[in-house]
Formats: sequence, C-alpha cells, structure tokens
Amino acid sequence: MIEHFFVHTPVVARLRGGPLGPYLDDLAMILHQQGYAPSSIQRCLRTGDRFGRWLQGQGYDVTQIDAVAIQHYVSGLERYRSGHLPKAAQGLKHVVGLLRQRGLLIDRQSPTPIDQWLMEYDVHLAQVAGCALSTRQSYGRMARRFLTSCCGTERPNWQAVTAPMITAFASQEAAKCQGYGRRTPSVAVRSFLRFLVFRGEIRPGLEAAAPTPPQWKHAALPPRLTSEEVERVLAVYPGDTATSRRNRAMLLLLARLGLRAQEVVALCLDDIDWYASRIGIRPGKTRQARHLPLTQEVGQALAAYLQDGRPKSESRRVFLQCPPPFRPCTVNGTIRWMVRQAFQSAGMAIRPRSGSHMLRHSAASHMLNRGASFKEVADVLGHQSLQTTGIYAKLELDALADVALPWLGGAQ
Repeated sequence: MIEHFFVHTPVVARLRGGPLGPYLDDLAMILHQQGYAPSSIQRCLRTGDRFGRWLQGQGYDVTQIDAVAIQHYVSGLERYRSGHLPKAAQGLKHVVGLLRQRGLLIDRQSPTPIDQWLMEYDVHLAQVAGCALSTRQSYGRMARRFLTSCCGTERPNWQAVTAPMITAFASQEAAKCQGYGRRTPSVAVRSFLRFLVFRGEIRPGLEAAAPTPPQWKHAALPPRLTSEEVERVLAVYPGDTATSRRNRAMLLLLARLGLRAQEVVALCLDDIDWYASRIGIRPGKTRQARHLPLTQEVGQALAAYLQDGRPKSESRRVFLQCPPPFRPCTVNGTIRWMVRQAFQSAGMAIRPRSGSHMLRHSAASHMLNRGASFKEVADVLGHQSLQTTGIYAKLELDALADVALPWLGGAQ
C-alpha cells in the first residue's frame, strides 16, 4: 500500500525496513479508507518512520512503547514559533492509534483513587440519576476539582470533608462564572455529595453546605438579535462551497427553528421526513422527543448540503466535519466555532459561548412578536414548563408599553 503514495523505490524500501515498517502499510490503508489526502498520508507515514527509528535509537523495543516514550519523543522536538508541532510529529496520533489497536501500546498508568471514585460517580449519574452525557461530563469535571481541592491526589478521607471546605470551594468556583453559570458549581457539588450520602460515606445534610448564589431570573432581558441582524449572520454563508452549505443549514436550524446546538449536531438522516415536511428532534436535555415543521427555506438548505456538500460516510448524522475522516460535527468543535466566525464576519461581537443560544432566543422572540402563543413557543423550543418560556414575555416590548403604568417621576 505504501507504494501508492511514494514513487521512488528506495523510499518505499526505507519505510518498510524501519522498526515500524510492518505496520505502515496498514496505516496507509486505514487513512486512505478514511478519506485522507495523499499528502496527509505521506506525512503520517514519514512520521511513523521517524518515530520508529527514534525508538530504536533510544533502546526501546516495539513492544515496549508507552505514554512516557511518546511524551519523551514529542518533548525533544523543536516547535515552530507559533507553538505548533513540527512535521516530525504531525500525524503521530494516527501512528499511536494504530499501535494501540495492534496491542503494542503499554498502559502503565493505573487509575488513581480519585479516578475510581469519579468512574463510580459517573455510573451513578447515568444509571440512577439518568443524566445526559453532557451533564455527566460537566459534573465530573467539577467533582474532580472538588476532590483535588479537598484531598489532593491522595485517597479521599471523607471524614475530613467539612461544611466550611464545601462552602469555600463552591463560592470560589461560582466567582469565576457569570450569569446562570454561577449556579453550576453548587449544583454539581451537591450532586456529588448526595452520591456520597447514597454510598454511606458522609452524613446526610452535608450537601446543603454548598450555597446557591442568588439569581434573579427577570433582572435583565434575554440576549436577542433583530431580524436585520439575523439576516446579516445568515448572509455570511451564501452556499458556494460544501462548508458554506453545511454552515448555512446549521445556522438556519438555530435561527429559524430555535434548536439547541446539541440538537443540531445530533440530527440524523432518518429524522427528516421529507414527505410530511417535518423534522424529528430526539430526546435530549428535556428527555422528550418532538417534531417541528420543515419550512421551505430550511428544507432547501438541507437538501443543498446533502446533495452537493455532505461527504460520503457511513454515519447517519446529517452534519459531518469537512476535513477527513469526516466525523460527525460536535458542539464545541464545530457549532460554536462556526457561529463565532459568522458573528465576527457580520461585524457583531458576542461572548464566546453564547452565539448559538442567542439565535435560539431571537427565534423565540420573533415568534412571540408575530402573534404565537406561549404554548406554541414552548412546544417549538422543547420547554417542559411555561415558566421557562415566560422569560420571553419581556421581549414583547410593544405589548408591555401598552400596559406599563405611568412613571411617578414624571414624563421621560
């Protein structure tokens, strides 16, 4: 397989004669099947050859490769001024992945006591609490910081965990957050402490030591865009390239149907009913499925991407990453980056993590201003409670002006 990417026979012979030579043909075939460009495959093969010869020079046997050896190799390479790794390390992850598949990579690191507790906590969240994956990951990160703060890297001594320690940690973490995110540390810590109560490690009631920061839901207007601003954002991706068609389709789902970012990346080909003109949204944050109308604008954008932009893949996810190996899009790696680029190109500044949700807020406010009821908006957004949808009542400024009482301070 190597000879398909290197013309000169001496180069092929040198690659096959290296310490990792017996595995480079398999690596080339895997990368080719995943859709990588020939230049990228050549770079990975050269990296595998350099890494193998470095191992040989350091006295490593092929069957003795571990994370320490890999880190030793990478740390010895001179980086570019930009901080990026040199060519000798580009594609190393594919080489390491192949070695792991072949059982040649030794895992010398055993789970620490903290890791064991966090794994059991994750199982508890999944099986007992029924939390979604994103919630489990968020709570797990906060629980790790809490354990590191209270116990360091040693085996946790639950009897030494006191209420002041819990209060101090939750308050310090909340001070780093903004808006509704200030509640997350306390909620996550209380969840972990309830897990410890469930396991009988601490006494009941200690979880109350994690204070909940005061939060006034109706203190400010939800962030939203005007209709003109939404159109400016949508105009950033006219649809001339595969990436542009994909990004426009995702933006329309966010701006017209008010989908959450996670709902967009989770959309599958089987969820689109072209004959009934509707889209099925799978259970996510609210654990309830729902169906939304497939408007002509959104449908045309999806059809344009599926016909002329989506790469061939066995994945049933609608939206795929453009660079090979064409994995499904993710919220952090695709949606947020794409929305941020669209806002910047449209000349609007947003907070790094609020762009996609701002489009959702804008969709809700536009529906209300066009006469939709709160029940209809709640059904579209997937809210379980009308109280959640109630925050958008503040966005009907014209209606609120009609019922506003006169200001006692005089005319303004």
